[in-house]
Amino acid sequence: MKAQHVTELDWWEQTVVQGLTITATPARHFSGRSLGDANRTLWAGWALAGGAHKVFYSGDTALHEEFDDIGERLGPFDLTMIESGAYDALWADVHLGPEQAVLAHQLVRGEVLLPVHWGLFDLALHGWTEPMERVLVAAERAKVRVATPRPGDMFEPAQVGAPVRWWPQEPWVSAEQAPVHSTGVEALRRRAIN
Repeated sequence: MKAQHVTELDWWEQTVVQGLTITATPARHFSGRSLGDANRTLWAGWALAGGAHKVFYSGDTALHEEFDDIGERLGPFDLTMIESGAYDALWADVHLGPEQAVLAHQLVRGEVLLPVHWGLFDLALHGWTEPMERVLVAAERAKVRVATPRPGDMFEPAQVGAPVRWWPQEPWVSAEQAPVHSTGVEALRRRAIN
């Protein structure tokens, strides 16, 4: 790849590619590849705005207050792609987990939630189907529409109906049994309860 084909963006900066506005959005995740470069680079999410539709991709992130700002400044979104897997109580400030993924979707003003970052790689101690099962429970409570396409399938967000379970029934642990809460955002969690 040539340098002239790369555009670096800081949070809230935008670029336009063939009529598509791409905005880098804040994310909360540690960074670094060695002992000397901890937290020197940004992780980001992405807001994509075309002529008629908007999509939000969270990237790898924990819950953070800027989700509210993303929704106010760039939303509402027709579709959100929010990471919902590879979570643990010890990693609560790195990844969202299922329940916080649903909350992030609401904060950015999403219409349809497409859970991502689950079921592909075994990065966590939870079962591979658990993230989606927990998302569906949280989404039902919050009255959030969830898209559940099979890997590789296409779908139209405006036509998403009830979730279709294509994955096998596997044992999983509920949010009440194994909660995951990012630190410093208690007000956002309370908002979800009320």
